[in-house]
Amino acid sequence: MQLSINYHGFFDGNFGIAEATRLNAIAMESAGIQVNRINYSSDTLEKIKSETEPEFQSYINIFHINSNVTHEFFSKNQDINLAGHYNIVYWAWEFPEVSDKTVDFLNIFDELWVPSDFCVNIFTKYTGIPVMRFSHPIQKMATSEEFDFNTYQIKPNSKVYVTIFDSLSTTIRKNPEATIESFIKVFNNDPESVLIVKTHNLERSKDAQKALEKYNNIPNIIIINEHFSKEKLHSLIQKSDVLISLHGSEGFGLTMAEAMSYGKVVVGTGYSGNLDFMNVNNSFLIQYDFIKTSNTKGLIAEGLTLARPNIEDAVEKLKYIKDNFNALDNIKNNAEAQIRESFSIESIGNLFKIRLSFIDQFGKKENTGGSNADNVFHLAEIDRLTRKVNYLEKTLYNKIRKKVNIFLKKMKGKK
Repeated sequence: MQLSINYHGFFDGNFGIAEATRLNAIAMESAGIQVNRINYSSDTLEKIKSETEPEFQSYINIFHINSNVTHEFFSKNQDINLAGHYNIVYWAWEFPEVSDKTVDFLNIFDELWVPSDFCVNIFTKYTGIPVMRFSHPIQKMATSEEFDFNTYQIKPNSKVYVTIFDSLSTTIRKNPEATIESFIKVFNNDPESVLIVKTHNLERSKDAQKALEKYNNIPNIIIINEHFSKEKLHSLIQKSDVLISLHGSEGFGLTMAEAMSYGKVVVGTGYSGNLDFMNVNNSFLIQYDFIKTSNTKGLIAEGLTLARPNIEDAVEKLKYIKDNFNALDNIKNNAEAQIRESFSIESIGNLFKIRLSFIDQFGKKENTGGSNADNVFHLAEIDRLTRKVNYLEKTLYNKIRKKVNIFLKKMKGKK
């Protein structure tokens, strides 16, 4: 009987986790695994009904739902069959710190999959369940002209530098300002070099708007806030010369790996998940020190550890690239070879098959799967009710405070 899995995720989404989910499914299918794709809305987290959903459900469940929404996801999908199944959760995480609530939830699952050694090293400190690394496979696209320089007033012979991020991924972590400031220090008023800042969801993030607005009128910096298809995004990468990511942390770093697959020069912070595929022989790694998150306005937790890339080192390396652009073939060739040999659809698909075959053969015999499965829904419901109580308490507090302020103003007016 064909090996099969139930893969739960945001298959229609236009963001990193959704793309990673699709790539993993493609890799599994390339290895002969039947993937029952169970699709959910990234906005509501509710299941999207499909006429093509198979009647047969596998013994193995994989949930590619990131940790910050996992509680809410299970609260809204309590009809998922977990009992008697082997339940795997796939998380990417960017910080060494993991909350107690996340750990309690994680330990109910039978296994955790992560995309990098960075994530393995984090989670093995917090859990006793198996933590397995399965890197995101990289899918190269056919050469495309879909990204048109003329549309964005880019001169045909320009040297094109690009940085890519989702504005909802928090600017403190993606850190586009460091990339832009480094570029300005090296290429200020250089008409032959352009930096494309490719983002989307900018209109939904005041934090990102504030970070980017001061660069709107610099001639050789082009800010693009659009949802690109996968073909158009890869066309942009194909037509660029250098990709820059001066990030604070990445669970993996998909766009860096994609750029390397096309033999592009990649500049990235020498920290976190991208070190699985970036080294001094195939890319430019930027030095850093550490900071703790603060004044995050609720976007992410306070006190989390992030890298702060060294701007002086980034400037030095960008100058080297500018001055030695025609002598970087070894870097480019090594980058392309690294991704092709170790991160292809086929190679990652075979790794999936080895592990899933083991679970399918031995997990059923031992009947180990899903022993604490119902606790997932209990914890999810507790979390939902806790958030509701906190919201009501905050709302009630604000109402009382307003009434008190009105009362005090009236009392002052009588004096």
